[in-house]
Amino acid sequence: MCKVICVTALGLCEDSVAQLKKIAQSGADALILRAKELDEEEYTDLAERVLEIFKGSSTEVILHSFVGAAKKLGVNSIHLPLGLLRDMSDEDKARFETIGASCHSVEEAAEAERLGVSYITAGHIFETDCKKGLAGRGLGFLGEVCKRVEIPVYAIGGIGAGNAFDVKKTGAAGVCVMSGFMKTAAPREFSDKLKRVMKMRISGKQLELYAITDRKLVEERGLCACVEAALKGGATIIQLRDKNVSREELVREARELLPICRKYSAPLIINDDWQAAIEAGADGVHVGIEDTPVEEIRKQAAEGFIIGATAKTVEQARAAQAAGADYLGVGAVFPSPTKTNAIRITNEQLREITASVDIPAVAIGGISYENIAKLKGCGADGFAVVSAVFGAEDIEESTKALREKAKQVLEEK
Repeated sequence: MCKVICVTALGLCEDSVAQLKKIAQSGADALILRAKELDEEEYTDLAERVLEIFKGSSTEVILHSFVGAAKKLGVNSIHLPLGLLRDMSDEDKARFETIGASCHSVEEAAEAERLGVSYITAGHIFETDCKKGLAGRGLGFLGEVCKRVEIPVYAIGGIGAGNAFDVKKTGAAGVCVMSGFMKTAAPREFSDKLKRVMKMRISGKQLELYAITDRKLVEERGLCACVEAALKGGATIIQLRDKNVSREELVREARELLPICRKYSAPLIINDDWQAAIEAGADGVHVGIEDTPVEEIRKQAAEGFIIGATAKTVEQARAAQAAGADYLGVGAVFPSPTKTNAIRITNEQLREITASVDIPAVAIGGISYENIAKLKGCGADGFAVVSAVFGAEDIEESTKALREKAKQVLEEK
């Protein structure tokens, strides 16, 4: 599981002792005690007090920079800038169980690994107030570091719940967070949310334009041709929905679509039939309220298998999240030509449902280019459509226009 590490900047806290006590109960995997403004004697005194606060906590305390303080206090974990690591003797290295190093390039990461560290922090990844005016090195940089070394890499710099999933997808072993931990009134909730986000199998960004197939709309033009046109136009995920065919036929269709979806880096989801999804090698399944329960599928499926669930109430949304759902489909938000008996939900209900869970949610039901703007501010991460894409004469161009409109709406999520 990806780790959450707190890096201190005690000057950001109104009451540093009270904040550290909360962090000790937060469930964070480690705390790197960073205090560059102190000399070694002052740092040793601080570290001694912090170690007392964290006595009995599940959070490991890692001292920063001051090897002498760690030796004096009997701490077996140290984090060092690369310059100090280069000067560290083999004898000192041997006394520590864990040694970390801060790295700011792929070359530094490789050097730190050669010097025998247990892990590295790589950053800064995103723009952050701690380094005002300096652009982040980005996820591409992080991915290169993760590929270059075999030791765990922890991302640092501007990281929070909104981008932790993307960090994890690069191959990082976890995240280091400074301001988020120092400023929050609820470190436990903050830590738990980061861990939930990093356990997610799909992000809100992947759900921005969720295209669902309809046999009647694509049969004459060909399923594969229509799906590729939608993906060219900007659909971010495809759901194969074909309720009137056998499992064998559904598996065959899914296997035909998979290489097309892979070409555009879009997940392929199958509607209802989770066993067909697994057999075909699809990325996941979407189930309705009356279909196989999410928890049952989760027990049977592989770790990376995506499960979407329909929710029409706050209670259903929370239950789906607790059962292991990765995202929600919420609706119908407008009258739907494909589900004429679907129960409508209001914009306010949609807001309440999306706000009640941490997993992403897509609005569904009768969404079109003409009405999607009415969903501004409703909290949805994306929009699921059938006719607006596959019912269009020119699927690629219609999808392109709808994607642009969706982006505008999502800016005011």
